[in-house]
Amino acid sequence: MKILLTGKPGVGKTTVVKKVVQKLKDKVIGFWTEDIRDKLNRRTGFKIVTTEGTEAILASKYLFETPYKVGSYYVDVETFEKVVIPVLEKALKEDKTVVIDEIGKMELFSKRFISVVEEIFEKKEKILATVPIKDVHPFVKKVKERKDVLLIEVTLSNRNYLPEKIIQMLEK
Repeated sequence: MKILLTGKPGVGKTTVVKKVVQKLKDKVIGFWTEDIRDKLNRRTGFKIVTTEGTEAILASKYLFETPYKVGSYYVDVETFEKVVIPVLEKALKEDKTVVIDEIGKMELFSKRFISVVEEIFEKKEKILATVPIKDVHPFVKKVKERKDVLLIEVTLSNRNYLPEKIIQMLEK
């Protein structure tokens, strides 16, 4: 089962993913993204967290500048690749559900990421990934249009029961 979660920003896609990861524990491999917030609770960036416990800053408004930018966030593609690519390559060799949060603008600056995600979608049976609601990149559209994916929109009314539903689908 290849499940793609989509929905408006802030609706709870990552929260759904994290709840699934917490329940399935060592049956999953991959990564998710989390907000970095300042003392006034304003978002200043994003970090990546892998299922193996590695964390790194994906994007920031203030900590660094790179040629890659989405809105006011500079994206650290090199660090992203160092942390995420090895985990995704390992996922290809293991019999686990692959978690990819998310296949979005920032992550898609990496051609290596696109390549390994394509390979995962070709070779793996169990995938839980998130994608933006808008086709922000041709690759997002391509993944959404695959015949072997189930696209689920996360909403305020379904986000609380979705983790359990997704676990049931992945464990079939």
